[in-house]
Amino acid sequence: MIGTSKTYHLLMRLLKALPVRRRSSLLKLIPLAAFTGLVDVIVVGIVSRLFTVFIGQPNQPPLPFQHFIPEDPKTKVISLVVIYIAMNWLASFSKLFLKAAQERLRVAVWKDLSELAQKKLLSQSYEFFLNKKKSDLSSKVLINISRVSEFLVKPILQISSGLCVITFICIAVLFIAKSIALYLIISLLIFYIFISSFVTPFIRYSSRKRIKLEKETNNILTESMRTIIDVHLTSSEPYFEKRYKLASKSSFPFMWKAEVLPELPRSLIEPFGITLIFAIGLFPYITGENDSILIEIVPFLATIAVAALKLTPPLQDSFRALTSMRASIPDLEEILKLIELPSTRLTKRSVGVPTKEGIEPRNNIKLEKLSYKYPNSNEYTLKGINLTIPIGSRIAFVGETGSGKTTTANQLLCLLRPTDGHLLLDGVAVTDTEVPAWQDCCSYVPQSITLLNSNIIQNIAYGLDENIIDHGRVWDALRAAQLADLVSEMPMGLHSSVGDNGIRLSGGQRQRLAIARAFYRQSKLLVLDEATSALDNRTEAEVMNAIEIIGRRCTIVTIAHRLSTIERSDCIYEFKDGKIVSFGNYQQLLKQSKTFFNMVEIAKRTYGSNL
Repeated sequence: MIGTSKTYHLLMRLLKALPVRRRSSLLKLIPLAAFTGLVDVIVVGIVSRLFTVFIGQPNQPPLPFQHFIPEDPKTKVISLVVIYIAMNWLASFSKLFLKAAQERLRVAVWKDLSELAQKKLLSQSYEFFLNKKKSDLSSKVLINISRVSEFLVKPILQISSGLCVITFICIAVLFIAKSIALYLIISLLIFYIFISSFVTPFIRYSSRKRIKLEKETNNILTESMRTIIDVHLTSSEPYFEKRYKLASKSSFPFMWKAEVLPELPRSLIEPFGITLIFAIGLFPYITGENDSILIEIVPFLATIAVAALKLTPPLQDSFRALTSMRASIPDLEEILKLIELPSTRLTKRSVGVPTKEGIEPRNNIKLEKLSYKYPNSNEYTLKGINLTIPIGSRIAFVGETGSGKTTTANQLLCLLRPTDGHLLLDGVAVTDTEVPAWQDCCSYVPQSITLLNSNIIQNIAYGLDENIIDHGRVWDALRAAQLADLVSEMPMGLHSSVGDNGIRLSGGQRQRLAIARAFYRQSKLLVLDEATSALDNRTEAEVMNAIEIIGRRCTIVTIAHRLSTIERSDCIYEFKDGKIVSFGNYQQLLKQSKTFFNMVEIAKRTYGSNL
């Protein structure tokens, strides 16, 4: 009962998550299913009457349409056969239409759930993704929802439709066989409940293990593909092959059990039902002394047999659907966790969010007494940060790895919100409602650029439909990023593909393409997070020249270890252990900060003039 209550509760949560029109579509299937059941009842009745006519059994109750059929035995048989054939054609077409309606609704539910899951993910704050594996989230959206659609939604539709057919046929059989049919139905129900209660715990256990181990094999495969260069250079193929084999071997028994166990109740109940039918039907003949009783038994057995044949498909579907539903509960739980996530961020289309023009600072950007600790952490990553960035200035953050530079930049971009303190624009604290508008003013260029597997224009006008992209502005951005000549020489120009994550471009070209994206957006704040650290000196110079072209129209914050990148900065902030320990221009910092001076000396000894 606890398991049934849990399943019911989960299904109600799923239905609640679906649009109202989808729930009403489920109700619209019932008349079609009822019609299919009614046709099957007529077929059973006709078969019963045919047998009574063939064996000459008199005094049978008339069929509803019997007064249309001539009394002549030959004509009666032909008429019944013709009606029987016509009803079978009608039954087949009604079942086909019912199947098509079920599949359309199943796919529509898959579409609703996948769109809702993506929408929920995109509405989460940056903090949500910090400790999440992207492959796991993708797996939930793509794999788990497909499973829920195939092995939960489809079974629900099959059960709801099958119940109509089963109900009509059972009523007809009860009308014909009365107490015997009631005994059969109760016996089959008890047998199914017994088998199902025995199998269900194993099904759920196998399904949970399958999900866990499939996730593990998927992660191993993703890791080996993502680090393919290291795999080749270190000859690590055997290592990943061994890990994958172990994971797949562990999942093997649970994968086949999860498929076979749901079939067990159906496979047992079918022969059990046939055994009961013939045992009950033939018992009077076996124990009786008068052989003529067989004449009375044959129509009964024929009717029950045909009814059983008509009941078998919906019963099989329902039994399979019930066990499939139970096996899919772990998948459903994962999906419900995702689609029931509360939205933790607004977008620029949300009610009450101002325009970017309404929030653009004219004088400065400030962090005031700002402290921050990551979720589920007791330690503060940033401690009492105070800094002022004049609009149009060039600012740099330096310090050891883990000193708080990137976290501070994320505060400026409002990707992370302060635990204490404020982000101020012209002295006014940025509220949660204003965050989307401020982010619309910002751009971010990391060391590792992520590009869409699309063309040049889609990567520059990121997130915009092509019919609203300003091509002139795209070319202006390309010229500012010193990419216009390169793109104009490409065979397809702006529509040239960049390949998977920009594989057809060099490192410097990818960086400049990301900068062109910022230029197209006319960003007021550009954060360069180690954006040039992996580039050679010449390419770095090209990227920095592209940045200098825009002049002081854009405020730039640079995080870098390379001193040549920050030497011309208006102000350099040195971080240590989540605090700003010193700040000033390059020459000032050399004099007042021993650690910065040592950093410069080490760089000079290591790289000489190529700082």
